[in-house]
Amino acid sequence: MFSDVKYNSKSVVVLALSQLKGIGPAFIKKVTGLGVSSSNAYEELRRIITENSKLFEDEILFRATEYAEEIITKCNDDGITIISLNNQDYPATLKELRDPPPVLFCKGNLDLLYSKTVCIIGTREPNQRGIKIAERVGSFFANSNWTICNGLAAGIDSYSVKIEQSFHRNVIGVMAGGLNYNSQRTLLKNTALNADKVIENGGLIVSEIVPDKKEDTFTVVKSCRIQAGLSNGLVLVQSSLDGGSKFTTKAFCEISRPIGVINPVGEDYHLSSYEANTAIIEGYKKGLSRFTELKEDKIITSRVFTIKTKDDYAELESLLSKSYGSLHRDNSLFG
Repeated sequence: MFSDVKYNSKSVVVLALSQLKGIGPAFIKKVTGLGVSSSNAYEELRRIITENSKLFEDEILFRATEYAEEIITKCNDDGITIISLNNQDYPATLKELRDPPPVLFCKGNLDLLYSKTVCIIGTREPNQRGIKIAERVGSFFANSNWTICNGLAAGIDSYSVKIEQSFHRNVIGVMAGGLNYNSQRTLLKNTALNADKVIENGGLIVSEIVPDKKEDTFTVVKSCRIQAGLSNGLVLVQSSLDGGSKFTTKAFCEISRPIGVINPVGEDYHLSSYEANTAIIEGYKKGLSRFTELKEDKIITSRVFTIKTKDDYAELESLLSKSYGSLHRDNSLFG
């Protein structure tokens, strides 16, 4: 399914644009959609900047082009595949984001970029019931030939992609640091260990962060929208109202893809670590607004589905399958 990637001037131009201060993903999405007309990356970059009335000195553009070429060389040396926004293999579902990553750095099974995918997330400090549910939900979707996507962080993310120490085969880990983490320690130790296991088991890790750059709070938050962009729906297992899951949930609220929420039972219903779950279940858009801090009229998610028992997993899968079908119907995977 995945074609051979050739790092020509088009890739260099997108990489160079992404390094310019004040140039964001939305602008890059707009200008690269028009195509690249020159085989000289520097001249093409200069043309795009001039035609769009952006002010950059030639020296800055030259250095950005040079740096982009250095990144490509480093990726080639480290076995990292680069997929730029103007490449035919860039995932169509990811393009639906308002600000899709200009460049996706990848290691592992690239075909997973086009598979039916569910994002499973939650707190880094789950209780025992949360752990058990994360494992059950993850196993259900893995056994149903779905790819599981999240940030591979400690807690719910990690428990959803494995059973004990056995990782599921189809997993996409969205990283918040450079993918040369083994040599440069760009990721937290636990995340790096999970990333290695994912690749060993036929999975994929992706990042929009250039090699050598370490993850930080800003890049972690940015990476959450990629989880949403690559997935056909979300399952929120367990989260407090101030938990980091709010950022991925927010990204799902801004695109029309369903959200499944685990209904806490018994004493869990009143725990602060499930407050986001109960707020969404009780208030739908009002609850999502409270959790994500988005205004209600900005929330366009297609459906919120309450998961009360494991018997609801099949109904949720059916809902996500419809989302997958609608996202790919009459739309080329490489569009």
